[in-house]
Amino acid sequence: MKNKYFSKKWEQFKKELPHQSGEMVKRNWGHNWHSMCSYQGKLKPSIARSLIDTFMPSSKGRILDVFSGVGTIPFEARLLGHTAYGFDISPAAVNISRAKLEVISKNEIQEVINKLSDFIEQNKNSIDYNEHNLIRFNGSIESYFHPETFKEILCARKFFLIKGELNASESLVQSCLLHILHGNRPYALSRKSHPITPFAPTGDFIYSNLVIKLIKKVERVLQNSDGIPDTGSKVFYQDSTKSWPEEVNNLDAIITSPPFYDSTRFYSANWMRLWFSGWEKDDFQTKPKDFVDETQKKSFEIYDNIFKQSQQCLKKDGVFLMHVGKSKKSDMAGQIAKIGSNYLSLIDIFDESVEHCESHGIKDKGTTTHHQYLVFTKD
Repeated sequence: MKNKYFSKKWEQFKKELPHQSGEMVKRNWGHNWHSMCSYQGKLKPSIARSLIDTFMPSSKGRILDVFSGVGTIPFEARLLGHTAYGFDISPAAVNISRAKLEVISKNEIQEVINKLSDFIEQNKNSIDYNEHNLIRFNGSIESYFHPETFKEILCARKFFLIKGELNASESLVQSCLLHILHGNRPYALSRKSHPITPFAPTGDFIYSNLVIKLIKKVERVLQNSDGIPDTGSKVFYQDSTKSWPEEVNNLDAIITSPPFYDSTRFYSANWMRLWFSGWEKDDFQTKPKDFVDETQKKSFEIYDNIFKQSQQCLKKDGVFLMHVGKSKKSDMAGQIAKIGSNYLSLIDIFDESVEHCESHGIKDKGTTTHHQYLVFTKD
């Protein structure tokens, strides 16, 4: 690697794998905001921190994640004082990221909750929920909730959809609500399910007051809101294979972890949170066709425009690090390396076994046996 500083730290990363030892190996390592909303396929914060420490300056750098999901990599970068950008096309993921990356106001958050509460009271007895019976994956959506709770959820969904694009404070409230939609503990609005993927519910239909449970979740989140620096970070509802926003430039690094090949289907694993964020029945048939976890099954050429624009947006000697999955079905790193090498200099491909990793109670987590790290630089 031409940059001796990065070269030394990269070799140290490969030797020590800091995210696999000490405090960083713990499931709950990192800032509590990483748990703002459960999300299938989320990168471990300790991996994000280790990679940022390896490839970014000590502070005030500029970094992009082109598959940012719920903002794990950009948020870790923001905590370290960097200007971080994220791209995603999941409306749920974008709003969760916005809450973590952009500046919130506690007063505005309280106003949002008050207005939401009023909206629910004014509309819960007139809301029509028959149309939503068509949404079903592990069961019809109304089967997850007590009927009165479901009315409140439908009102809350409508409240946020009327607003359109949410600001950071609104996004935080919605993110907390997305988190409590389903789970297996008392915080959840649903019958007993799973906090990450809404498996078919079991147990009694017990009424849960949406606003009361939402306030408890928001209060827990805001307990950890102080001391997060304002670095001008931002998330974009953006397809990374299309033209990027002009303000995303002069980057020290692009660090990203795209969906692993033939592993998690993000749209189905996160279906209830996508529904709450605006998807309707037909969207589940059409919009997944644009998700990389689907398009890359046909061809890895979808990454071509990403690397092309990376070459334009990185600083000289800037780094592109891609964290992918290797399985018996696909050597992602080998395939993507051929494409990336047309625009950037390939420095290294490193394999890390993950066959020892926990499953979080989810039986099918794909066939990934190794994490692979591709390192490119801009000459």
